[in-house]
Amino acid sequence: MRKLSDLILLVVGVLYPFIVYFGMDHVSTPLFGLILGALWLVRAPALMRQPGGRWMLGITLVYCAVLAFGGEEHLLRWYPSLICALLLAAFGLSLKFGPPMIERIARVAEPDLPPVAVRYTRRVTWVWVAFFALNGTVSGLLAAWGPLSWWTFYNGILAYSVMGVLFVGEWILRQRLRRRINKAPMDGAATRLASHPWVAAAAGGYAGKVGPGMVVALSPSGRTALLRHGHAGLVNELGQHAAGDDPLSTPLAWRFVAQLPEPGETDALLRAPLPTVATVISERREDDSYVLELMLPLDLACFAEHFPDAPVLPGVMQIGWALDFAAARLGTPRTCRAIDALKFQRLLRPGDTLRLTLRHDAARGRLHFAYAVGGAPASSAQLRLETAHA
Repeated sequence: MRKLSDLILLVVGVLYPFIVYFGMDHVSTPLFGLILGALWLVRAPALMRQPGGRWMLGITLVYCAVLAFGGEEHLLRWYPSLICALLLAAFGLSLKFGPPMIERIARVAEPDLPPVAVRYTRRVTWVWVAFFALNGTVSGLLAAWGPLSWWTFYNGILAYSVMGVLFVGEWILRQRLRRRINKAPMDGAATRLASHPWVAAAAGGYAGKVGPGMVVALSPSGRTALLRHGHAGLVNELGQHAAGDDPLSTPLAWRFVAQLPEPGETDALLRAPLPTVATVISERREDDSYVLELMLPLDLACFAEHFPDAPVLPGVMQIGWALDFAAARLGTPRTCRAIDALKFQRLLRPGDTLRLTLRHDAARGRLHFAYAVGGAPASSAQLRLETAHA
């Protein structure tokens, strides 16, 4: 019930100028006051538990009572100014007695705000204090001396447009601040990681909602460690080394690569999903076969689970890739109804360079594939394609 009343009160507040403009000829002022007062009374239990909620509730109920028993239509126009005055008082007093209102809101999502973010929330609170003061003044002047149409346009359209610009502008600034806050500890973490024998180079960045992240180019010993300990083992070891004595410097997102991206592309890489398919290095036709040179990314998505301590490319993915690569190049179906002569002779691991040979026997409705690493066979099979007749 309380959530419903909150929603109704919000909708009434947003549409209030239009409700007044179109409803004054159909609904009496006392009825306006009674409905508005009833909505605030439903919210009373929640407001009583909030800082400043009691005097806010008391002032709005007095206003509703004046509407209900005074009955003057002109008083209806002062509701937006009243709400602005209440918000101005709440935000302004929070600046004096602390913590600032925007800081309180921010700490709901992020309890441990760094000092630079606390200073930022104080400045944003001042911006909203200025907005409420200016908006309430203009709304009051129009309520006292402006035509009803001007008052409706300002409170119903213009004021909300300015609020929208403030929200969007503040969101953009907040994202920049978040990146700057995360960049400083990540730069320090990248410097510490550079001394680790598993790391050839490292660059810190921001992975969006996930938080700060690190892109690591693994050294030869780092690639060996990945094969022996898996993704989880690398993250655990390098995370401790990156943090040093500051737990806040621990990256929350990791990408392992052969070489670092360009400086401006680090954040984009951290935000991007993990690769799910091998990287095509080159491809060519050889007689009746199609040959692709592939590289298995160090952070291929399946390696984290198959297996956490010893990453191996699953056989089912090798078959699926063969079907997909053949479908795009040879026009064959992406499914098969049977597999013959399936062989797995060698494990395929992170960073391996593969040679995939595809040959389509259209007469028999079969696709032959063979993976090889360094000239040594890794896996092969003959796939009976879905369109073939038994």
